[in-house]
Amino acid sequence: MFKEIKSVAIVAGKTRVMCHNVQRRPKQYTLFGLRLVYVLVYGARMEYTHYIAANLESRGGKYRAALKYIDEDGARRKTTKALKATGKRAAQKELEQWREEMEADWGQRQREGAALAVLGFEPETVLTVAAYVRRYIDGKRPSIDPSTFNEYGRLLDNIISPLLGEVALSDLNPDMVRAWVAKMGETYAPGTMKKALTLLRSACNQAVDTDLLGKDPTRGVKPPKAGRPRPNSLTAEGVRTVREVLRVAGMTPAMLGVKIALYTGMREGEICGLRWANVDTDSGVLKVEDSIGRDGTRFYAKDPKNDGSARAVYFGSELAADLVARREEMEAACRAAGVPFTGALYVLGDIRGGFMRPNTIWQRWRNLAEALELKGTRGTRPTFHDLRHTFATMAVAAHVDIKAISASMGHSNAAMTLNIYADATAEGKQRAAQTMQTVLSGGEA
Repeated sequence: MFKEIKSVAIVAGKTRVMCHNVQRRPKQYTLFGLRLVYVLVYGARMEYTHYIAANLESRGGKYRAALKYIDEDGARRKTTKALKATGKRAAQKELEQWREEMEADWGQRQREGAALAVLGFEPETVLTVAAYVRRYIDGKRPSIDPSTFNEYGRLLDNIISPLLGEVALSDLNPDMVRAWVAKMGETYAPGTMKKALTLLRSACNQAVDTDLLGKDPTRGVKPPKAGRPRPNSLTAEGVRTVREVLRVAGMTPAMLGVKIALYTGMREGEICGLRWANVDTDSGVLKVEDSIGRDGTRFYAKDPKNDGSARAVYFGSELAADLVARREEMEAACRAAGVPFTGALYVLGDIRGGFMRPNTIWQRWRNLAEALELKGTRGTRPTFHDLRHTFATMAVAAHVDIKAISASMGHSNAAMTLNIYADATAEGKQRAAQTMQTVLSGGEA
């Protein structure tokens, strides 16, 4: 049995348990990654007590409390306090209350120290919000995409740190978080604030899980309400113009990427990451299994955005003919260069196995949109990503099954698709108005 465990100290990321009246050699064990040193002594029940003795000292009718303890180096120490009580019984009660408070405070420091040690911090460090969130982000790095890691860093540096960064994590509370959301919401869009709050909340949840915090300080705090997304889709006239230009000007790799986006709703990274092994022109199916991501100035191949993004996308005969022509072109180039044509080659890439970078396809589209003076449904120049919006908007307007659209887009659910694209076009609103006029007039249009 244990007799008494008199103190637990966190030193240099390790846990040491100090025992009073120890006569046996300590043994070492590992618990949750911390080295735990304890002593087996035969005796009474197990106690977790730091302050091993509490005494009253009386001088001139005044009482003083004394608490004895053993520090992390094994040395006996004493701390004292002048008491307000004038009678011995009252002084004894005040002594016990003080001892309980000191024990509770010491216990909290030990729990915080243990959590800090697990995270690699020195126990004496005042852990700020910025330092903890940074450590949380660094801990997530092996399991998240580099672009997500960089985005987390920007959210921390630009949104979380300016107002909350120097606040001690243990001092953070819901009122502070609400004030931060309100203030930063004056500068940043609701969607961006939602991402920042989600990051802070995730970090705080980890702090609760590791006993560094008792409660989540972001509890009950909601981000600014975002308005309904308004996609800047191409108008019907804009679509006709783009299709005619693509027909007349010829199908370069970048322009093929434009057509794939317009006809399938795929993301630019997915289009650049499309390999021939995942193209079936006979069945009219593209398998989205790869994407091209960006880490600063470096582009790299990666998995799709999320689980729903890995999907099968169907296309028609017109796009199939363009893909067949592109494949024949690459096969001829491979023969001329004396290299094999394989399914690992990228559809928009080169015969050496390289891929087209997303910023290249963005730039080609921007040049085309400016040359054609295109305007989207919001009256602004449509971006390459707006081709994806155009596909979904026109599919909804054409009464294509919403679940089929959602699956093709890689959305998490059909409700998301409806929220973004339902009645996004002027034509759709006009049809709705005409339909309601017919209904309300008893069938007379």
